Amino acid sequence: MSTSTQQPVRMLERVARGGAWIGGLGLLAASWLIVIDLLARKVLGLSLGGADEIAGYVLAVSSAWAFPITLLRRSHIRVDVVYTHMAPKARVVLDCFALICLGVFVGTLTYHAWHVLAESIAFRSVSNTPLQIPQWIPQSLWFAGYAFFLLTVVVLGACALARVTAGRWQAVGALIGIHSVEEEIVAETQSAGTPIDTSPAAPGAAARPQR
Repeated sequence: MSTSTQQPVRMLERVARGGAWIGGLGLLAASWLIVIDLLARKVLGLSLGGADEIAGYVLAVSSAWAFPITLLRRSHIRVDVVYTHMAPKARVVLDCFALICLGVFVGTLTYHAWHVLAESIAFRSVSNTPLQIPQWIPQSLWFAGYAFFLLTVVVLGACALARVTAGRWQAVGALIGIHSVEEEIVAETQSAGTPIDTSPAAPGAAARPQR
């Protein structure tokens, strides 16, 4: 990967990883808030109030910020029954087409999310609950997640186009393509803590985990 296309993707991944971590911690905090609320109702007959509302906001925001890191790590689900049997250049065409379709969808979603946020700001909307939370607060974080998702799609598309222009077909697949079976095996084995034998093997032989 050239430096001109590597640096933007790395910067995006840093931000996306931070957003995913914050979202995960928010979900954990929301789950504990619900547990405490349930225990308070059961034992003391009291309710903290608003636990379900806050959990809903956290779920929406964390979901929006989870999409970019999923795209950067090529973890979105795609049907690959025919894809794996196609030539490398045909795979690149499908990968670019899939990214374009995703960009159109995310762009439309972000556009409508902005309109929802703008209306909440204009009308000073608050939640119809005892907490009376101004809707622009959670909606701003929610919109920011989708906006960053759209930015991620655009940057990946530009990087992929640069690689196509340079004739680096395999590099395009490594950026926006589907994980191969070998890559999935290596990732699962490494996550399990099993070292991989990277020594040269016979042609056609797959790397085997060391015992």
